[in-house]
Amino acid sequence: MEDILIPVFVCAILFLGLPWIVFHYVTKWKQAGTITREDENLLDDLYRTARMLEDRLMTVERIIAADNPDYRPLSAQRPEQAPYDPLRRN
Repeated sequence: MEDILIPVFVCAILFLGLPWIVFHYVTKWKQAGTITREDENLLDDLYRTARMLEDRLMTVERIIAADNPDYRPLSAQRPEQAPYDPLRRN
Protein backbone atom coordinates (compact mmCIF):
# COMPACT_ATOMS: atom_id res chain seq x y z
CA MET A 1 0.00 0.00 0.00
CA GLU A 2 2.86 2.40 0.78
CA ASP A 3 4.32 1.73 -2.65
CA ILE A 4 1.20 3.26 -4.23
CA LEU A 5 0.58 6.17 -1.82
CA ILE A 6 4.06 7.69 -1.93
CA PRO A 7 4.12 8.22 -5.75
CA VAL A 8 0.56 9.59 -5.64
CA PHE A 9 1.50 12.13 -2.96
CA VAL A 10 4.69 13.10 -4.79
CA CYS A 11 2.78 13.64 -8.05
CA ALA A 12 0.09 15.62 -6.25
CA ILE A 13 2.69 17.86 -4.64
CA LEU A 14 4.61 18.36 -7.90
CA PHE A 15 1.66 18.94 -10.20
CA LEU A 16 -0.85 20.58 -7.84
CA GLY A 17 0.94 22.00 -4.83
CA LEU A 18 3.94 23.71 -6.39
CA PRO A 19 2.04 25.40 -9.25
CA TRP A 20 -0.59 26.60 -6.78
CA ILE A 21 2.10 28.20 -4.60
CA VAL A 22 3.82 29.82 -7.59
CA PHE A 23 0.59 31.23 -9.03
CA HIS A 24 -0.56 32.38 -5.61
CA TYR A 25 2.57 34.47 -5.04
CA VAL A 26 2.64 35.76 -8.63
CA THR A 27 -0.83 37.23 -8.14
CA LYS A 28 0.20 38.65 -4.75
CA TRP A 29 3.22 40.38 -6.34
CA LYS A 30 1.03 41.85 -9.08
CA GLN A 31 -1.44 43.19 -6.55
CA ALA A 32 1.29 44.63 -4.35
CA GLY A 33 2.49 46.84 -7.22
CA THR A 34 -0.68 48.93 -7.13
CA ILE A 35 -2.01 51.27 -4.49
CA THR A 36 -5.60 50.82 -3.44
CA ARG A 37 -8.18 53.56 -2.96
CA GLU A 38 -8.07 52.81 0.76
CA ASP A 39 -4.30 53.45 0.79
CA GLU A 40 -4.77 56.73 -1.09
CA ASN A 41 -7.35 57.88 1.46
CA LEU A 42 -5.01 56.94 4.28
CA LEU A 43 -2.17 58.90 2.69
CA ASP A 44 -4.45 61.92 2.24
CA ASP A 45 -5.48 61.76 5.89
CA LEU A 46 -1.86 61.48 6.98
CA TYR A 47 -0.94 64.47 4.83
CA ARG A 48 -3.77 66.57 6.30
CA THR A 49 -2.70 65.57 9.81
CA ALA A 50 0.91 66.52 9.06
CA ARG A 51 -0.21 69.91 7.73
CA MET A 52 -2.32 70.54 10.85
CA LEU A 53 0.62 69.60 13.08
CA GLU A 54 2.88 71.91 11.09
CA ASP A 55 0.39 74.76 11.51
CA ARG A 56 0.28 74.10 15.26
CA LEU A 57 4.07 74.10 15.42
CA MET A 58 4.22 77.41 13.59
CA THR A 59 1.68 78.86 16.04
CA VAL A 60 3.74 77.70 19.01
CA GLU A 61 6.87 79.15 17.40
CA ARG A 62 5.15 82.51 16.91
CA ILE A 63 4.05 82.55 20.55
CA ILE A 64 7.57 81.70 21.75
CA ALA A 65 9.11 84.27 19.40
CA ALA A 66 6.77 86.92 20.80
CA ASP A 67 7.86 86.10 24.37
CA ASN A 68 11.56 85.65 23.60
CA PRO A 69 13.11 88.00 21.01
CA ASP A 70 16.29 85.87 20.73
CA TYR A 71 14.35 82.78 19.61
CA ARG A 72 14.84 81.69 15.99
CA PRO A 73 11.86 79.67 14.73
CA LEU A 74 12.51 76.50 12.76
CA SER A 75 9.96 77.51 10.13
CA ALA A 76 12.21 80.41 9.10
CA GLN A 77 14.94 77.89 8.18
CA ARG A 78 12.65 75.71 6.00
CA PRO A 79 11.88 76.62 2.39
CA GLU A 80 8.23 77.27 1.52
CA GLN A 81 6.49 74.38 -0.22
CA ALA A 82 3.81 74.52 -2.87
CA PRO A 83 0.29 73.76 -1.62
CA TYR A 84 -0.89 70.19 -1.91
CA ASP A 85 -3.49 69.47 -4.57
CA PRO A 86 -5.28 66.13 -3.94
CA LEU A 87 -6.65 66.16 -7.49
CA ARG A 88 -3.13 65.99 -8.91
CA ARG A 89 -2.63 62.33 -8.00
CA ASN A 90 -1.77 59.60 -10.46
